[in-house]
Amino acid sequence: MDKTYYPTEIEEKWVKIWSERKVKNEDSKESFSQVIPPPNVTGTLHMGHSFQYAIMDFYTRYNHMSGKDAHWQVGSDHAGIATQMVVENNLAKKEITRNDLGREKFLEEVWSWKNYSEEKITSQIKRLGSTVDWDKYRFTLDEGFNGAVIKAFVELHRKNKIYRGYRLVNWDPALKTAVSDLEVVRQEKDGLLWHIQYPIENSNDYITVATTRPETMFGDMAIAVNPKDKRYKSLIGKRVELPFVGRKLPIIGDEYVDKEFGTGCLKITPGHDFNDYEIGKKYALHEIDGEVRTSDEPSDFKPINIFNDDAWSNNNVPEPFNGLDRFKVRKLVIEKLIELELLVKEEKHHISVPRGERSNIVIEPKLSYQWYVKTADMAAKANDAVNKGEIKFHPENWIKTYFNWMNNIEDWCISRQIWWGHRIPAWYDAEGNVYVGYDEVEIRDHYELDDRELSQDDDVLDTWFSSSLWPFASMGWPNDTNDFKKHFPTSLLVTGFDIIFFWVARMMMMSLEFTNQIPFKDVYVTGLIRDENGQKMSKSKGNVIDPLDLVYGISLDDLVKKRTSNLMQEGKAEKIERKTRNQFPNGIESYGTDALRMTFYSLATHTKDISFELGRLKGYRNFCTKIWNAARFINGYPDGNKIFESSNDIDNWIKEEFNKSSQLIKKNIEEYRLDFAINEVYEFFWSKFCDVYIEECKKTGNTENLRPMLQKILVMMHPFAPFITEEIHTLLFQKQIIE
Repeated sequence: MDKTYYPTEIEEKWVKIWSERKVKNEDSKESFSQVIPPPNVTGTLHMGHSFQYAIMDFYTRYNHMSGKDAHWQVGSDHAGIATQMVVENNLAKKEITRNDLGREKFLEEVWSWKNYSEEKITSQIKRLGSTVDWDKYRFTLDEGFNGAVIKAFVELHRKNKIYRGYRLVNWDPALKTAVSDLEVVRQEKDGLLWHIQYPIENSNDYITVATTRPETMFGDMAIAVNPKDKRYKSLIGKRVELPFVGRKLPIIGDEYVDKEFGTGCLKITPGHDFNDYEIGKKYALHEIDGEVRTSDEPSDFKPINIFNDDAWSNNNVPEPFNGLDRFKVRKLVIEKLIELELLVKEEKHHISVPRGERSNIVIEPKLSYQWYVKTADMAAKANDAVNKGEIKFHPENWIKTYFNWMNNIEDWCISRQIWWGHRIPAWYDAEGNVYVGYDEVEIRDHYELDDRELSQDDDVLDTWFSSSLWPFASMGWPNDTNDFKKHFPTSLLVTGFDIIFFWVARMMMMSLEFTNQIPFKDVYVTGLIRDENGQKMSKSKGNVIDPLDLVYGISLDDLVKKRTSNLMQEGKAEKIERKTRNQFPNGIESYGTDALRMTFYSLATHTKDISFELGRLKGYRNFCTKIWNAARFINGYPDGNKIFESSNDIDNWIKEEFNKSSQLIKKNIEEYRLDFAINEVYEFFWSKFCDVYIEECKKTGNTENLRPMLQKILVMMHPFAPFITEEIHTLLFQKQIIE
């Protein structure tokens, strides 16, 4: 053995060996399986990926060593909007847009980027020591997976569980597409609340509303007051005249209205506010000849849209307000209201502004035609599986979060107005009739169509739709493959709490819908890795750490360059460079993967947020050195027992301590407390094996059990620190721990 422990040299050797092997116990009747949360092909892995993959590799190795046929399905996600935006930004540097290229050429550019990113991601997964079968790698846009996605869509549509509807969505005016709630970031800031007078019909009186968005008043369809509010009770049923437009709006009474907010009067703009949309739907608001009416018939509901896809005012807005950016509309509305003496006052008000996670543009609630999945029945089946204990959450408190979402579930918007993704299998004729099927030939046969011209929907499916099929489609569904038969349902899902609804719940719903089985038995919910100050790691904050920079080390100049290049927001580079040079004056030293993995396990607490500190990483790097030095010392005693045979009190003591620690570690592993388990490993090896047992053996000369005890310890420690334990075990005992 070398005198000095060099982790990168050792680890790179084993990465090559492990990436080419297939770890299987195919004859075992017991199976352990899990699917990788597929990383987005948008660049490289981040700390969160590495954290979860370390945990998943741990359980794969542990269960394989327990005699089970362990299968860890690997793959990556096409990541729709995220990946398309990366490519569009790259093209923008060359002053090229996707429209300049056209759909086909642009998609060639995205596929090229996908191949580049995928190569980097797979090399990172390998470098972390992941025990996967690379021959079974899947991508959510590969031919087989695309077939599964199309089948799922068509079947749901023919079961009347997918429909196309005109509804309110989160609209990103920069990307010009609907986005999910997960892609919307709330920005808390100080804003203004404007008090505006609306003239009451056939009267000289006014009713004053308070709003943070005066620019949307052109879409107003009612004024709402609380029926218990004595100030306005007598006005319910009367009408007001909408300034600048003249549209007659009803004053309605609804207990949704907070009497204490603003003036206690709300303008109802169903086409540009989610809460207003629900009220508008409740009263079926619709306009006839300049007058908004209510109805008991839900189909009468017709909200008014006043913005185009770029959030500029459309022809539903009168001159001089139309054809303007929404914020210019706001400014002009305020000016004109002042001229008409209809603006009572403006006051400071704390507001929450929704911004696109990727574009940083203010999100606009907007009406548009989208495809939706009816989720109520599927959610009920998923909830039933949780209630019966068929699916368990670890820790259990996340069950409450799950039910909070699922018990208030709405139909799921699954379409996106982009080019990269699974194109929606729907075709239209010249009259606008919609036909859903596997392809144009199958559609003509299924619907018994003539030779009329058909054109396919330009939209693609939301990434979450395809990823909801991941546990079973990645194993070959709808084909009855060997992997599907043996490894589905999977045993374990490791994931973050932030996607319990967006991914976990949807996998449960889709799996039960298409396979009549749960997708996984245990859900291990981890916290999110944050920096040493508890801040979210992000490129814009300049606090991102590449996990491989912790493995290999990186110079200060290279770290600064990595953190300040390709920033989306201008003016950040100088601040980020200053912070980085202050935090890492000597760059980042090399720690190796084993030290990083053990650090991750020590951080795998049952908390929501996890602060990553280099100090802990240094501690486990020292621990690896301790393991190496102890093995070197023991290697100096080549003669000894083949197996551990107690011959004295100290042997009996270490045997007993090893058994106690092993049982405790096993219990912690099964309870998904790797933080407790790694602490026990550390304490046993350092404090008991090294500080007591080795020292006592040196004093007494009774060294015959050092090697067999070390072998038992290496096997126990292997899932925690696979590289160093495999290297030492091979050097001292001439065989691998896992073969």
